[in-house]
Order: sequence, then C-alpha cells, then structure tokens
Amino acid sequence: MPKTLLPSGVEICYETFGSSDQPAVLLIHGLGSQLLLWEEGFCNKLAEEGLYVIRYDQRDSGLSSTMEEDYELSDMASDAAGLLDHLLVKKAHVVGMSLGGMVAQIFAADHPERISSLTSMASNTGKSGFGIPKGKALEALLAPAPTDPQEQALKDLSDRRIWASTEWHDDEYCLKIFERYAERTNKNNEAKERQMRAMNSTGNREKIISKIKTPTLVLHGSADTLVDQSGGERTAEIISGARLVIIEGWGHDLPPGSWPEITNEIIQHVRNAEN
Repeated sequence: MPKTLLPSGVEICYETFGSSDQPAVLLIHGLGSQLLLWEEGFCNKLAEEGLYVIRYDQRDSGLSSTMEEDYELSDMASDAAGLLDHLLVKKAHVVGMSLGGMVAQIFAADHPERISSLTSMASNTGKSGFGIPKGKALEALLAPAPTDPQEQALKDLSDRRIWASTEWHDDEYCLKIFERYAERTNKNNEAKERQMRAMNSTGNREKIISKIKTPTLVLHGSADTLVDQSGGERTAEIISGARLVIIEGWGHDLPPGSWPEITNEIIQHVRNAEN
C-alpha cells in the first residue's frame, strides 16, 4: 500500500478505490484499529456507486507512523487534511467510526472548507454520561494487549464478543480478520494509549462540534455496548440539522451483514449533500 510523508513528519499509509474524478469519501477508523476495519467489500460497495473511496491508517495505527509524544484529536484531523492534500482532493465526504467519528467531528469543525458532508458512526460528543463504556466493555477496553500476535488476535475476538452485533457476529470470520491485523503491524500498547489520551484530553467536545454546519448523518447501533446508543443520540442533538439513524442489532463492529444498511445510508447522505 502507498504511503505519504506529511509536512508534519507523520507518515500515513492509505489505499483508494474508484476514480479520483468522482466525489471523495474519506474513511477514518477507530481506536486501536486499522484501515482494515473498512474491508475491501465495504469500500467497493461505495466505489461501485461512483465514489472515490479513501481508507488510511491513522497515526499510531497499522503501517502509519508510530509516535513518540502525545497529541490531540486536532492533530489527527490535520493528518486527514494532509492526506487529502497529497491526493489533490479539495473536499471530501468524511466518515468516521468510534474514535474515527471524533476525529471526523473535529475535522468538520476545524476544516469546514474541506468537508462536503459528515457521517459520525458509533461515536459520542465527549460529554460525561453519554455513550461511554461500562462494566465488561470498559474492562476489555483498558486491558493491556498481549505482545504475541496469536494471543492478540484471541483477545480481540474475546473483546469483540462483548460489543458485537447481535445480528451478524461470526467468531470464525472475526478471528481471521484479527489475525490479519496482528500480522500486519507491531504497534504496542503505548500506541493505543496515546490514542486514548488524545481522545480523553479533548474532553467534552460539544462546544466545538456545535459549530458544525456541514450536512451530518449520525449512525448508531442498538446493540452497541462499547459506545452505547446515547452517544449517537447526543451527537445528533448537538450538531444542528443532523439526522440520526439507529440500526437494530448493530454493535460496535462492522460485519458484512451490516454493510447493506450502512452503505445505503452513507450513499444517500452523500448524494443529498452533492445535490
């Protein structure tokens, strides 16, 4: 996969689908994840509808730069803008999931001239009490990751069971995906912890994201136990004109069974914003 070195010194690994002369859709993954969250089948569904799809590893993820110092969500949003510069994309429809949704929100607030529409998935506003993990989900999120790739994949699978979609989860399918994750990168716990600190240091983002004027779609799953439904509901309340869609049985994951409804919502949102 190609990489680009941004002016900030951060190297970003990315991949594109579709033609660059079509409307661009930038996909931003979540905490401790990789561009592989957005599987090729998912990306191709969007590209087949005439979209230029861009997926990338955020800093401290996958094959992108491992950082040495802490940073903010705004720095991660600036990475996204830098990648668009490299690809000569003036404006994009930005889609983010979980932590990626937070970065997408900050991008919309900090770079309003670069965004055509926002889709915030399985995310929150940072306000206390809304869309936060509890119980087993919180314990799993905070538990250190094993260093052995096979053990890491098994932990990822165990965690996924806690917040998986009730409708579409498949153990064998997920394990294969997590084995690919573990084989692809050697990022350690410190990388994930830096991302968590970036998320937590920003705190309540409602004052920032209340400024967002771009057309906004908020997608959330009824079965999400990592960032519960109240996170999406609150996000839609704070962003003026946002449309909230709750998908029954969807958890904090992106299994193939969820793709038809999620991609259909994104495609329709993009088309509405383009018209």
